[in-house]
Amino acid sequence: MDPINSSTDPPLCAKGCGFFGSPENKNFCSRCYNDYFIEELIAEPSKKLSELIVTPSADDHSTDVLTEETASATTSAAASTPAVKNRCECCTKKVGLMGFNCRCGKTFCRAHRYPKDHSCTFDFKTLDQQNLAKQNPLVAGDKLGSRI
Repeated sequence: MDPINSSTDPPLCAKGCGFFGSPENKNFCSRCYNDYFIEELIAEPSKKLSELIVTPSADDHSTDVLTEETASATTSAAASTPAVKNRCECCTKKVGLMGFNCRCGKTFCRAHRYPKDHSCTFDFKTLDQQNLAKQNPLVAGDKLGSRI
């Protein structure tokens, strides 16, 4: 009987860091596998881009469409991140979490939060009239008065 059974011992890490690896992680330990996985994720998109750029295709129109799609995706990602508004538009005082957003799209402090205090250009009257018209539809009587 052999006191040490080498068949049940897990293999050491493939990178040689000294920890035990697992077959599910390609014989890497958890830390080395995470590093390997991140490197693979980073290398994968660059491989795809290099194949698209280096390999000329017979149809140049499809590559133009692809470059336009990637360019539009990058511009939309840049446009989707709004600028942080943490200062009052009137007095440039830092408002922090207590800033008041007006319907005109600007941020104000406590002193300038009301529309009359910051000369708001938003038309509240027209908006309220439209909301009332939607909420209270016009009820008209029957046009034929002789109906029974």
